[in-house]
Amino acid sequence: MNALKKGWRETGVQEKLHILIQGALILLFFILMEWVINRFELQIENTAESRAVVTADGLINGMNMLMLTGQISIPENRKLLLSKMSQSMGVLELRIIRGRSVVEQYGPGLPEEQPLDEMDREVLATGKTLFRKVYGRDGRPALRVVVPFIAKQDFRGTNCLDCHNTQSGAINGAASVTIDLTGEEAQLAEIKDWLWVGHAAVQVLLLVIITLFVRMVIVRNITKPVKKLHSAMSEIQHDMDLSRRADVDANNPDIGEMAKSFNVFVDKLEDATGRLQLFAKMFDNSSEAIVITDANRNILAVNPAFVQITGYSVEEVMGRNPKLLSSGKQTADFYELMWQTINELGQWQGEIWNRRKSGEVYPEWLSIGVVKNARGEVINYISLFSDITKRKESEARIEFLAHYDSLTKLPNRTLFADRLRRALIADARAKKKTALLFLDLDKFKAVNDTLGHLAGDMLLQSVAERLLSCVRESDTVCRQGGDEFLILLPGINEAEDAGVVARKIVSAMSAPHLIGEHELTITFSIGISICPDDAQDDETLVRHADDAMYRAKERGRNNFQFY
Repeated sequence: MNALKKGWRETGVQEKLHILIQGALILLFFILMEWVINRFELQIENTAESRAVVTADGLINGMNMLMLTGQISIPENRKLLLSKMSQSMGVLELRIIRGRSVVEQYGPGLPEEQPLDEMDREVLATGKTLFRKVYGRDGRPALRVVVPFIAKQDFRGTNCLDCHNTQSGAINGAASVTIDLTGEEAQLAEIKDWLWVGHAAVQVLLLVIITLFVRMVIVRNITKPVKKLHSAMSEIQHDMDLSRRADVDANNPDIGEMAKSFNVFVDKLEDATGRLQLFAKMFDNSSEAIVITDANRNILAVNPAFVQITGYSVEEVMGRNPKLLSSGKQTADFYELMWQTINELGQWQGEIWNRRKSGEVYPEWLSIGVVKNARGEVINYISLFSDITKRKESEARIEFLAHYDSLTKLPNRTLFADRLRRALIADARAKKKTALLFLDLDKFKAVNDTLGHLAGDMLLQSVAERLLSCVRESDTVCRQGGDEFLILLPGINEAEDAGVVARKIVSAMSAPHLIGEHELTITFSIGISICPDDAQDDETLVRHADDAMYRAKERGRNNFQFY
């Protein structure tokens, strides 16, 4: 069965159409031949039945004549009647079947009279003529007919009822006639043979006609137009010239509709191809790295930006999991929460640290989206990321400039003011003292005027380094602006602790600074104010330290004064 199905699928349209038409005609001829044969058989049976009925009627008439003349009681007369009637054409057997009333009236019949069979009894009981096809002793086909003898009111002008001493309609007996059908069967067989020969001849003729007709119709209306359409489609496929279109054949509407549908398909394909080319350019030219994975998160495609950012080639990452970029700086909980968000919302974005092929760790801004099919199943993940190292550096630079001095890298007054407020609160709670040193370089303007601002900047940087070496890590050194500096000493026990630091600074500044080819020695005038002794708020504390610094300058510079 499977082989037949496969063979039918692989059969061409022309062959299928030919098989269907020829099969339908063969079926039609079989039906027609059966009808013709049945008609002949019916005609033969009717003829045989008519002959049998005529023979039976003749026998009945003969019996009635013997009865009218009073000769029926003589067995030889009945034998003679049967013998003459049996000589009719085709009669194989002729029997008289006597009814019960006749047997009672005239006694036993002929010695060779056969016993009644089922057919005889049915006719005597119903009064209906029965026909049955049988086979003789020599196997010849025959038709047996049993015709009843029914008493009538009038038989050729003579009262037949008086002859039988019976009532009208009584069944006095029957005649059984068996007609030979050998000739008819032979005639029917000959007719069947001629029908088969005629059928074969007509089938051969129709096969040729149908083959030529189908071939002509198929080739003209299907094969040639389809080949033409296929040729146009093949050329478009081979050249990938989506601007070309198939010709629409107006003489073949069906093929024309196929060509129209194909042209519409090419239109949509051209549009889709254009969009794909645009997307491909966007994919290749994007400054952001793009990674496409399958549902199992195995990499299917990456763009050139990915190669540039990570250092991995396309061949090195195909089929691998993007976790090869992991820097190890994020915890397992981070990734678990990230994928939970992706599964629930279909996307995630945020900052993450990854590692290049070279081993360098870098920050990136990562976005991950989910692609699902019509059934809602995940088929792809698409991630976009960019290297934000420069942005982070810029942010750090902006953050630094917002709180630090660009020249000396020391905290500026904004950051210093915040630390001062925090220190005053913390020291008040801990019942500690807070010292503020206001420092101003002595005669710094002369350095700028004689050696230039570059030398002055280099001197400020050197001074800042020495100041940091004189304080604790918990202390804060700030460049107030120009040649002024502030030092915050939180959590001291006595005011003299600030004096110790001031002396240390004065001593450290005594050594010359090497600025280019010059050795410069510069000193500080230092003012000191103590919280809560001199002030309890930050602004007052700074102002008092400034006052003390001016007093130090008045006293000859290169010294420190408490407020």
